[in-house]
Amino acid sequence: MKVPAHIARAEFGMDHEGKEIGSENSFEAKILAIDPSISPVKRASILKPILQALAYLDVSYGDAIVNHTIKEHFGYTDKGVKPYLVDLNLYRKAVQRAAREQGGDTKPDSKPTYVARFAGLVDLVEHEGKPAFLIKDDGQLKVETQVELDGKTCVPPLAIQIPWLLPRGDEVLRYSGQGDSDRALYDDLLKYHREISELPSEAFFDLIVAWDFHTYLLEFAQYSPIICLFAVPERGKSRTGKGMIHVAYRGLHVESLRDAYLVRVAHDLNATIFFDVKDIWRKAEKNGSEDVILHRFEKGALVPRVLYPDRGAHQDIVYYSIFGPTIISTNEGVHRILETRAIQINMPETRIRFENDVTPELALPLKERLVAFRARHLGNPLPDISDPAFGRLGSILKPLQQIILLVRPEREAAFLGLVTELEQQRLNEKAESLEAYILLTIVGLEQKVENGMLPIKDITDALNENRSERNKITYQRIGRRLTAMAFKKGRLGNNMAVLWNEEHIERLRYSYGVRKTHETHKTHETYPIPF
Repeated sequence: MKVPAHIARAEFGMDHEGKEIGSENSFEAKILAIDPSISPVKRASILKPILQALAYLDVSYGDAIVNHTIKEHFGYTDKGVKPYLVDLNLYRKAVQRAAREQGGDTKPDSKPTYVARFAGLVDLVEHEGKPAFLIKDDGQLKVETQVELDGKTCVPPLAIQIPWLLPRGDEVLRYSGQGDSDRALYDDLLKYHREISELPSEAFFDLIVAWDFHTYLLEFAQYSPIICLFAVPERGKSRTGKGMIHVAYRGLHVESLRDAYLVRVAHDLNATIFFDVKDIWRKAEKNGSEDVILHRFEKGALVPRVLYPDRGAHQDIVYYSIFGPTIISTNEGVHRILETRAIQINMPETRIRFENDVTPELALPLKERLVAFRARHLGNPLPDISDPAFGRLGSILKPLQQIILLVRPEREAAFLGLVTELEQQRLNEKAESLEAYILLTIVGLEQKVENGMLPIKDITDALNENRSERNKITYQRIGRRLTAMAFKKGRLGNNMAVLWNEEHIERLRYSYGVRKTHETHKTHETYPIPF
């Protein structure tokens, strides 16, 4: 808004022309220069003129300075920083009041729209100390500080609202101009990860390097495998995850599962997220963010949130797109549904002493080369291939195989070897599931089939043999699992039963890794049921 110069000078210390004082860097610098150990009274006195000056600037910028710079520098909680927000709003009202009294314009100037994703955007980059757009237009790269989209002036988010180290625009342009090769970048990423992590086998390094590249070409993928780093404490999970997230596209390392925050960084910033959480599923349920984590693996998935209940039906819900690359580090096993959407890496114990600290600065040149890689391939399709494995595993691994064929086809054989290993691992895990034990019991009860039907009671009783009363499985639970396994049901006398279908049983046997056997229903005594 426009404020008379003499009022600005007298009340808020603005310059002789009545212009907004300070800049993004100067405000942050002034706050960071304050000794955080000074008394609260003296601190408030020093911050007062800064808040008064912020009252003239964009509302979202002023609030961000308080909520981030002031809060983090002085170690405030949300409650502790609230008085500064209250004071800032009071100063804004004073500015408006002064303008009205002097006949000034109290309407704010036309504000630009903050955006972080649009067609043709390669990435957000740092340019002359501030965020800017790196755009690919007619095959040419250029850096712009603002763009016109649908008749609106759009600018990048403020630096304080971007929670990762921005690639330097000049460096990205330099890598693009000097002809950096995809092959060389792949090999350098392999070297980078080997120097900061130990993985179960060499092929897993190919997997995480392919994942690095994949985060930069997400437009062409229908799925993105969740990388789950699983082990007891002090196995290098956080170190490995940080190594990946620092080179990933818009990588964000979080230890909180606050639902509102996750939804916005996924939807607005299109961030790659590393969840570094001890027991992720328990915390996700506590924060109501299970749907965000479960749906990040698939393009097109939306999560609804009721934001405006007062508006009534059909106007109260906002749908957020939350698709994006994801890493999870956890000491506890994850939910079975999440397991099917993830590639689990069981971190080995290591005696290697890694010398490099895993920092965003260490990864920055690789990140800038990956942005240049994105610019080279943006708009070009990935190699067209079939899924490398059956089921969901093949769907989530396909984009990584496509990357390897695009960037380093010589590594495909090693990658496919890992795919076979992961398939067998999943088969072994499914063979330990309740459904596998139900199937094993059914096969062992073939002699009890009557008129093409097997009573559910017989299946349940066989499963419960040698189990304590407390641990017995109910008929209803077994009935529901049989329905989920697509068994058709009918009645045999007064009892519910499943139809005996050899072809269906054989398909399930193959799917669950259960060998064909004619042993009795006591087979489960050899394989204790862990439920």
